[in-house]
Amino acid sequence: MELLRALRAYQWVKNLLVFVPPVTAHRILEEAALLPTLQTFAAFCLAASGTYLVNDYLDLEADRRHPRKRLRPFASGRLPVRYALFGPVLVAVALGIAAAVSPWVFLALLSYATLSLLYSKRIKRHPLADVFCLAGLYLLRVVAGGLSSGSHASVWLLNFSGFLFLSLGFLKRYTEISQPDADAPPAANHRGYERSDAALLCTMGIGSSFVSSMVLALYVNSAQAYSSYRMPTLLWGVVPLILFWQCRMWLAAVRGQMTDDPIIYASKDRVSHLAVAAAVLIYFLASVGWGPS
Repeated sequence: MELLRALRAYQWVKNLLVFVPPVTAHRILEEAALLPTLQTFAAFCLAASGTYLVNDYLDLEADRRHPRKRLRPFASGRLPVRYALFGPVLVAVALGIAAAVSPWVFLALLSYATLSLLYSKRIKRHPLADVFCLAGLYLLRVVAGGLSSGSHASVWLLNFSGFLFLSLGFLKRYTEISQPDADAPPAANHRGYERSDAALLCTMGIGSSFVSSMVLALYVNSAQAYSSYRMPTLLWGVVPLILFWQCRMWLAAVRGQMTDDPIIYASKDRVSHLAVAAAVLIYFLASVGWGPS
């Protein structure tokens, strides 16, 4: 049980991003696109769990001094440190699966694993660089999904996703330094931020949220959207939904209601579920062409 906790399977929800390119390209039901994307999803899940094990090993002493992270399996002593050796094994298996999909997917996963380890070892100690790195890790999942399915991510999708992930990265850091334990010195929390940085992080994060929604709005009004959907005007309904969801996430963070990773928080939030369901319904209706002419 402790090993399963250390693998953090609940974080696999982030890897659903690999399905975004085939979904937006209307190819998710095609076997030639779905099967390799499922393999890519499995590979990213294994790689993520493997890097978490390595990260927990590298952060062992710091986690033991942290008010909440000291309860993690390795830091608490409930799981012997030798189990961290499973980390490199899982990453190696993941790379093998990725290589079976395509050399480009292998390269994307290798970049993800390398960047994850660099983040754990060094980048996360550097303010702002850590947030951009987190956004890059999210974006690599989208790129890999496009490479595996043959539905390469468009410039529109990459721009929208990039600003959205940047906002989530700022949200994650804002949440962390706003917690009571953020008063610990930088040497203890390995972040390099100060409590006074919270307002600036909030400003940059909310700004990124609005830019991502603006990119989405420009896409809905583009020739590409009109050629890809039977009823593209329905997609205008997604724009306020996405913006509402992001603003609500920030409101929860500012009020101190968000103590988890933003994605994990959203996966447990009923309003987030309703927003996603509404966006999926609008996407479906826009794709099949139901609606006013």
